[in-house]
Amino acid sequence: MATHHFPTIAVSRRQGAISEHFVFGERNSGTNLAHQLLVQNIPALKDSTGDRIGPQGFRYGWKHGFPQMVAAPASCLAVVMFRAPETWLRSMHARPWHAVPELAKLEFSDFIRAEWQTRVDEQNFGVAQGGARWGTELHYDRHPLTGARFETILALRRAKNTGFLSLERRFANCLMLRHEDLTANPEGFVRFVSEHYGLARYQTFRPVAARRGRASEGAFQPAGYAPLEAADHAFVWAQLDLVQEAQLGYAPT
Repeated sequence: MATHHFPTIAVSRRQGAISEHFVFGERNSGTNLAHQLLVQNIPALKDSTGDRIGPQGFRYGWKHGFPQMVAAPASCLAVVMFRAPETWLRSMHARPWHAVPELAKLEFSDFIRAEWQTRVDEQNFGVAQGGARWGTELHYDRHPLTGARFETILALRRAKNTGFLSLERRFANCLMLRHEDLTANPEGFVRFVSEHYGLARYQTFRPVAARRGRASEGAFQPAGYAPLEAADHAFVWAQLDLVQEAQLGYAPT
């Protein structure tokens, strides 16, 4: 039987049973939605760890960071999320997870031109609130080789995307997709994963209604963003790697 069509960036499939998944991708790119859809709809994946830290740390590294897993077993399906740069930047400005206060309070035009700096501000990093490391700089967001801060959020995107794209060479089973395609057809995503990777799904689709897939955060309300101002649009696309963005299916509008 032919696999249900769903638009993807890249798909790899090797032999062997898949017993878990892990979703990678930058903040505000749909990682929680993709994870929760798989947990709720595919029984074999219901115990996958997601972004919650365990006794030995993150199972496959920080999902929003540069790849740093100890191993990449064939039993794990790596799902990698990307989002169109302009809406991603708007979303990051609206919810700049872990950004230092000085950065978070900037207007959009200044935000995208400012040096990127984040801090340890949640216990899921394995750091006790109020402890010596709480509030210190988050080095997951520095350059993994040089240790330097990224000049802008756009430099961060170029480097992070390079890291995320490498996951296809690390995991035997890997699926890369766009936030836009996932939100447009979440049921199609579940069906594709089920059929392509040979994983049984529930007969009735179980949607994710809560924001970030967490009932405590209330109902999900899609955000609408205004187009970028001409100067910001020109700056953004001048800073991006156009070949890389084209590989992901994105181009200047």
